[in-house]
Amino acid sequence: MSNRARVIYQSEALYAGTVDATGYHFFTGNNASDGVATDSLSVTRTGIQQLHRVQSANYSFSINRQDVNQFGQLARIDSVAIEPPTVTLDFSYYLTNGFNEETLGFNIAGGTDETWSQALSDELLLGKTEFADNPGGKNFFILTTAEGSDAVGSDLSVGAGKSTIALGNGFVSNYSIEAAVGGMPTASVTIDGLNLRSYTGTANLDNPAINTTYGIPVTDGKFSLPPAVSGKSDAGADEEAGIACLRPGDISLSLGLDGRAGEFELLPSKDPMNDYEGSGSAHIQSFSIDVPISRSVINRLGNPYGYARVTDFPVNISVSVSAILSDLKEGNVADLLFNEEQHDLTFTMREPSPQGTGNATLVYKVKGARLEGESFSSSIGDNKSVDLTFTAQLGGPQDKTNGLFISGSAA
Repeated sequence: MSNRARVIYQSEALYAGTVDATGYHFFTGNNASDGVATDSLSVTRTGIQQLHRVQSANYSFSINRQDVNQFGQLARIDSVAIEPPTVTLDFSYYLTNGFNEETLGFNIAGGTDETWSQALSDELLLGKTEFADNPGGKNFFILTTAEGSDAVGSDLSVGAGKSTIALGNGFVSNYSIEAAVGGMPTASVTIDGLNLRSYTGTANLDNPAINTTYGIPVTDGKFSLPPAVSGKSDAGADEEAGIACLRPGDISLSLGLDGRAGEFELLPSKDPMNDYEGSGSAHIQSFSIDVPISRSVINRLGNPYGYARVTDFPVNISVSVSAILSDLKEGNVADLLFNEEQHDLTFTMREPSPQGTGNATLVYKVKGARLEGESFSSSIGDNKSVDLTFTAQLGGPQDKTNGLFISGSAA
C-alpha cells in the first residue's frame, strides 16, 4: 500500500503530443518521419513536448447513461452508455514566446500584412505537424514524480513512485489569453478528448488513443515521456523555451487605424511593431481574447466512437478591453447603425526592458474586428472606466483579412 500523503505542483509536468494521437510517438533517424534509421548517427526523437510555465491542469470525464426499462417492471433493468465518455482537460500557463502555442499546433510564423497566417488554421483544419498529419487529434500527458521530488531534473529511468495520466485524441475546444496590470499574461486552453487513462511508470506505455476508423482502443504503438526541464534559456543547453515570463509593463496595443476602434475614446493607434509611441489617452488596464471552438463529432453505425471531430466554422472571436477613461473624442452612437468599418487590433508583448521597448516576443493580431459595445462606469472613490467589446470571425487558412494571427519568436 502506498504511503504517499499528497500530490502538489512540484511533482507534476504537462506534455502534449506533436504527432497524430493514433501513431508512434518516437522515431529513429536524422529526419526520421518514416521511423527508419538512415545512418550511424541516427538518434531517437520523441513526438512529445513539454509545455512550460503551466499554472494549473484539471481533467475530468463523464459518462452519459440511458436507463433501459420495460413493461411489467418499475425499476430499470440496466443503464447503458449510448455515447462515448466526455473527457476534458483544462490548463493555463504564462505566455512567453509562443513555444506552447507552436507545440499545440498553432501557426506562429507571423510575417508582414500580406504573409500573416491564420494562427489556428493548422490545428483546426488538421493540417500537418512536424512529423505527420493528425486526423485523430493529439494526446496529452501529465507526469507525476515521487512525493517531495521536483519533476524538473528528475531521472525518469530510475526510482519508483512515478505515474502518468494520458488523455487520448485531444482537440482544442477553447483558447483564450488575458493580460492585466499587476499580473503576468496568461493563456487558458480547453481540450476535448475521447479517452482518459492512467499508468504506473513513464516509459514504453500503451497508446491512450482511440482508433477513430474502427472505433476501438489503439492496440499498438508505445510512448515514453521525455525528462521535464525548466524551459528557461539560461537553465541549460538543452532548454527549448526562453524568458521566464512576460510583464504587463512590456505590453503595447494598437486598437484600430488612428485609434478609431472606440466610439468615444482616444485609443492607442500606432502599430507597436514599427512605432512604440502611439496616440491615445485611454489608459488600458486589461484585455482578453477568447476563441471558443465548437466541434461536432461525426458518428456512424458500427462505430462506438465518432470517426471525426470537425470544427464548426466560422469561429467567433471576442475581444474585451478595459481602460481608465481620460480625454474623449467626438462620437455618435446613431452613426454606428450604418458604420461598416472593421478594425485590426494588435497586442504586442515584448522581452522585459527598462523602457518597455524590448524585442517583440509574442504578437496577437485580431483582423476584421467590429465594435460591439462600450460600457462606462463611474462611482465615488473609483476612476471612471470603460469596457469595450469587439468581435471577429476566424475564416479559412486562405483568409488574410479576418481572424486571429500570432507571431512568436519561438517560430
